[in-house]
Amino acid sequence: MRSMILQLDGSLERQTELQRAALQGGGRILAARDLGPALRLWSTAQTLADLRQRLKTCPPEPQAEVVFAGSGDFHHVTPLLIERAVAAYGGPITVLHFDNHPDWVRQAQGRHCGSWVGRAARMEGVARVITIGVCSPDVGRGRARQGDLALLAEDKLELYAWAAPDGGEAVVLEGRAWPTIASMGEATFLDRLDAAITTSGVYVTVDKDVLRPQDAVTNWDQGQASLDFVIAAIRRASAGRRVIGADVVGDWSQAAYGAGPAAWLLKRGEALLDQPWGRPEPEAARAVNEAANLRLLDLFAELS
Repeated sequence: MRSMILQLDGSLERQTELQRAALQGGGRILAARDLGPALRLWSTAQTLADLRQRLKTCPPEPQAEVVFAGSGDFHHVTPLLIERAVAAYGGPITVLHFDNHPDWVRQAQGRHCGSWVGRAARMEGVARVITIGVCSPDVGRGRARQGDLALLAEDKLELYAWAAPDGGEAVVLEGRAWPTIASMGEATFLDRLDAAITTSGVYVTVDKDVLRPQDAVTNWDQGQASLDFVIAAIRRASAGRRVIGADVVGDWSQAAYGAGPAAWLLKRGEALLDQPWGRPEPEAARAVNEAANLRLLDLFAELS
């Protein structure tokens, strides 16, 4: 699998070992930092259209592609990358979504980093999204009402939280109990995941905030999964199937918000409400995240 480094913020520019490994493997770098501030957290339809046009300057490779895209604040670019992969390789596919958050809220119609799952799940060629590893309160009974719960009734989403917000062994939504990974154990979950994927094609999206803090440093609150678990799950899901594409976000970067003073204030206010206030040491964050990215790069290269 070839790689692309999509530069929307400064996080990947400092990861020189990742860039070297990607380019040595035939990968490429697409500069898009000019679009980054307007894309960060949420975007207008026009800015996403501008990014779609920028991506067209790097047509899909003959083989599948893994895209590293920086902060999890940009996770709403994933539908563009799924669209690109499905157009090149066809469907139907299952989207495997590793994240500490369900990213299913209804606001901004898929243009928000927390609302892209509904859009992706209903795209042509996508059979279902399987979300893995959530620990955040977003799947609790109260907060879940903000989510696009129709996805469950439409059989377009399966949800396997790492832990339930109330401490129970399952997340209960729309009358269905979804056992947590912690309650069933990692090995049992991998068997269940394998059975849940009914398509021969798989697209993988990883937000590194699903990982415990020793494995990643992100702009968001983090989960409890180890990088070893995420890699094992991707290996299991890909066995006997084709990974048609992937993306990786979740690298910490200093936020910059564009699109005018009103948007800056709204985005800054949202970040203060939703994200941790502490600032990590940038070089330490870079080292931890680059190590994780290099392991994921090696994994996807192997799977191709």
